[in-house]
Parts: sequence; structure tokens; C-alpha cells
Amino acid sequence: MSNLKIYAYDLDDFIKGIVKKHTESDIAIYGRKDDNGNITLFSPSRYPDKISSMTDSMTLSDVCIFNGKKLDSFLGENIMCADLMEKKYGYFIVDQTTDTDKLRLFTKGSNLKEYEFFDGSSMDLLEKIDRNRDVHSRNGDLVVIVDHFFKVKSVGTVILGFVLSGTLKKHQTLFLNPAGIQVQVRSIQMNDVDFEEAPAGSRVGIALKNANLDTIDRGSTLTEKLVNPVSDLEGDVIFHKAISEEIRRDGEVFLAGHFIYSRGIMEGKKIHTDKPILPWNEYILIKPNSKPRIIGKMVISNKLIQ
Repeated sequence: MSNLKIYAYDLDDFIKGIVKKHTESDIAIYGRKDDNGNITLFSPSRYPDKISSMTDSMTLSDVCIFNGKKLDSFLGENIMCADLMEKKYGYFIVDQTTDTDKLRLFTKGSNLKEYEFFDGSSMDLLEKIDRNRDVHSRNGDLVVIVDHFFKVKSVGTVILGFVLSGTLKKHQTLFLNPAGIQVQVRSIQMNDVDFEEAPAGSRVGIALKNANLDTIDRGSTLTEKLVNPVSDLEGDVIFHKAISEEIRRDGEVFLAGHFIYSRGIMEGKKIHTDKPILPWNEYILIKPNSKPRIIGKMVISNKLIQ
């Protein structure tokens, strides 16, 4: 069975017929379970005011669907982010009044150039989407990313998150990063059902032993090997083609993605962050006071997490 993750922008009414809301903060997380597998859908409920609402939602997604009926700067910002994240599979929801020629110009030469225009119902789109898009790059070491955490009476500390790669198993001893402490998986649930293990792509609830709420943040990870946070990042800085030379300069920049939004100072191919962060493969680069706010990405050379 597949475990598909979808990013949906400005489509609250459209998605109501296919998914049920599970949690909401600055990101609304929806779910669906049927004969074809599980779907998790992210909607950036605090965007555009909080840009990390978009970057965090999109980071984990296999498929992107956008409201193509409103051609404005915020749709453009979403397209830039998806292009930089190399989200090559998705759809624009359109109708008879949509200027599809102009919309196609938005995506010309980008990773979104093959996105389809769709004007049917949400259920029709669900039947059209390839539910096995989650199979790419799921092998390798176990990585679980946390999006919510809380205490449950008689159970203890519980986290909600996603198995990004590898297989999570009951009774595993793992590292909770960036806290750097060892914890044990007491139990695993998917859709309120207990399981002995959870494959990559799964949305999971995990009861943890030896974990306190003050040692967990949104964006924390569970891994088999300790992952140390870093303040000095090195790598290739790739500016989006739409960014002017004036904006392509060193100075203050924010790194976004994987539930992290951290200020840093960029100098060439190096960024020094105000506080240590987990070294994911790449981060979106943001200058909040520029237009557009998204300027590019940094592909980390000293990465420890894929």
C-alpha cells in the first residue's frame, strides 16, 4: 500500500471532499485512508503571513497541487519554492476563466513545466494522481521527523511525525536530535491502530521512553546514529533565475525547510546561523524584506541527513 504526501495551496474548499483534518497549527494536516493506501495532505494555513508555513509543508510532499485560478505574487512564490525543491509532479486547479497561457509562462523552463491543468472534482483528481509517487529515495538509514508532541496519561511522551526513510520498529533504541539523547520506541500507531513497524512514507504516532517534552521541538528527528546540529554550513548557493543581481548579495538570510526557520549570515558559499540547526541536504533561502522573499537554496556539503 502507498503512503502519499500532498501539498495543497489555496484549495481549502477543493480538498474537503477527499481528506479529513487531523491537526492544525501554522500547517493544517489532513489524512485519508482507503483501499489504495494512506494520504497525508499539507495546507499552509498561515501563509502568506508566515512563509515557513509554506516551506515546511512543501518540504515533505511528493505531489503539489496549486490553485491556478489566482495568478498573483503568492502563487509565483509557491512556484519558485516548488521549482527550487525540484517538485516535478503536480497539478494546477483551473476553470474556464483561467489564463492558462500566462500560467504556463510562469512555469516555463522550471521543474513544474510538466504540471497538468485540471478542472474536475477533487475525487476525480484523486483517481488521477499516481498513488505510488512515494517510492523514490526511501531506502537507507532511518529518519523520522517530528511535527507534534505531547503527554498522554498512562502512556507518557508521544510524538507525531513521518518516517522519511528506512523502517521504524517497536522497541528500537534511537537518538532524538538535536537534543542528543537516547530514547526507546515503546509503541507505534498509524491511524490509531498499533503496529510492530512502520515503513518509509508513514504518518506515525510514537510513544517514547526517556523523552521529555522539553527535549523535543518541531523538526526534531529520530535516527539510529547521533546527528549533531551545526552553526556553520557550507555548500552550493543556487539563486533562483528570477532573482535580480541586487538581491544576490551576502548578508542576512533565513534558512527554511524541514520545520526549521533559522536566521544566518551568508558569506559566499558559507552561512553561519544564530543557533545550531540539523544539517539537512538543503535549505530554502529567504530574505523576508525582498520581493520575492524566496531567493534560492543552499545544497549542504557537510550534510548528515539526506
